[in-house]
Amino acid sequence: MDEAPELNDFAERDVALEQIAARLGVRAERGKRFAELTSLRVGGAIDWVLSPETEAQAAALVHEMDRAGIGWRALGSGSNILADDGDHHYVVLSLKELKGELEFDGERVSVPAGYSLPRLCVDAARQGLSGIEGLGGIPGTVGGALWMNAGAYGHEIGTVTETVRIARAGKVVEIPGAEIQWNYRHTSFKEGELVLGATLRLTRDEPEKIRARMDDAKSRRMATQPHGSRSAGCFFKNPPAAAVGTGKMIDELGMKGSRRGSAVISPVHANFIVTEGEGARAEDALALAEEIRERVKREHGIELEYEVELWRANAPKNKAEIDEAKAESDRKEPK
Repeated sequence: MDEAPELNDFAERDVALEQIAARLGVRAERGKRFAELTSLRVGGAIDWVLSPETEAQAAALVHEMDRAGIGWRALGSGSNILADDGDHHYVVLSLKELKGELEFDGERVSVPAGYSLPRLCVDAARQGLSGIEGLGGIPGTVGGALWMNAGAYGHEIGTVTETVRIARAGKVVEIPGAEIQWNYRHTSFKEGELVLGATLRLTRDEPEKIRARMDDAKSRRMATQPHGSRSAGCFFKNPPAAAVGTGKMIDELGMKGSRRGSAVISPVHANFIVTEGEGARAEDALALAEEIRERVKREHGIELEYEVELWRANAPKNKAEIDEAKAESDRKEPK
């Protein structure tokens, strides 16, 4: 990244941002809250939400913001985010408009980051392409799935990713999927990298068989996970050395149904925290999550690692500070 001046004055930053957005033709909005943009329906005010519509536009936008020292974070569907209740003084780069069209070429499919992951699975099944049907019940966008290496029922997106398109120096650059470390719910993508899309290499199978596997995965998900509730999916990763999954561990502690204000541990699946009510607050969900971590640490000696992303309101206002804050968070996060 180029050396960038620090814009400590928000007014100065706002002027620069408006000029960048106007020059690139990107929609820029104020007055949004994370409670409007995330599946948990909690979270505070956002200074700016910018919504590029093409991969080239998005790449140019983040390059310009980096050069101006403007801090930003990319947001897909918000299905794996817990943003706290304060004022978030950075730019949210919404990727929901990066939908575009799928491009099928034999067993390959090129997909933009803003494309719905469940819809991609359905579209691939119609083409007789297998390898991602287990992901069909995971809400969110393809970009979010790539960022965290989403997986379910024997499928992970990283195993079928042939190339990834990222923003680099204002351009769309394609890198081999083999260069990415695809770990359990974690990848080697770095904060400040923007994932724009990917090409997946799938395998041929009969559409009816693929749909049957998708239906089976959906039935199992419906039977074991809360639906119609406001959640961010599994809150914690499964510890690799544990004999049972995190949900079972929390259940055995008798915590199903436990409540902190507007947040409740789902009575259906104990690794889900759901929020309730119009005035739901992120601080309730975070307090409940920390209570879970404390109990599990005390009873089992295990440090649970968050699967949801925690976005803090006291975030830095420029790019260099965001990078440093992320590095500090990584150092403190239990492994």
